[in-house]
Amino acid sequence: MRKIERPYNPEEIKVLKSRKNSLWEHFENFGKKWILITLVLLAPLLLYDKFVGKVSSETQLLTSIPLLIITVGIVIYWMNKNGEIGWNKKVENEIKNGKAQVLRIETEKVFKRKETYDLGSGFYIKISKNETLYLQGQYFDELQYSRKFPNTDFEIVKTKLNFNELININYFGKYLKPEKKLKAFTKEQFEKNEVHYDGDLLNIPIEEIK
Repeated sequence: MRKIERPYNPEEIKVLKSRKNSLWEHFENFGKKWILITLVLLAPLLLYDKFVGKVSSETQLLTSIPLLIITVGIVIYWMNKNGEIGWNKKVENEIKNGKAQVLRIETEKVFKRKETYDLGSGFYIKISKNETLYLQGQYFDELQYSRKFPNTDFEIVKTKLNFNELININYFGKYLKPEKKLKAFTKEQFEKNEVHYDGDLLNIPIEEIK
């Protein structure tokens, strides 16, 4: 197993550009948040009007103007804090200055773990005599049906743009059928944190995994 960083290739740049938000998506995100916050801020006034006393039209108008200003400010702050406002600029900066995170894997043995909840199937990849890599995700489920994954020689390409998100998988070997299928993790195992997660490098021989 080898880890390297390299510039994004044209195909990966195309994938990253598809992550950008359109003008409509920005407008839609703003609108949803604006409606939600407006309802929250209006709730006290509406409750007062219904259960205490009628609110005059003049009071409603005077309240609505500063409420609108406050709501817009809160939405802008919320979107900026979540990185939504500068997201497209962040994507372009990653394409220009960032590096693809590439994990090259060669193996001769794979075990499969049945899907738990909706996390997708898991795959234990033999890295060395005492090391096993665990990969899990719904995208791996889709790949196995095309008989491309698992593979004797492949690489996983991720980006740091969004929590090491997977952007591509390249194959250089041949399809490798899992030698064993393991049961799905139980609810008790999750509660005790006795489970494995995507990307875990286990210091245990693959033959000892049950």
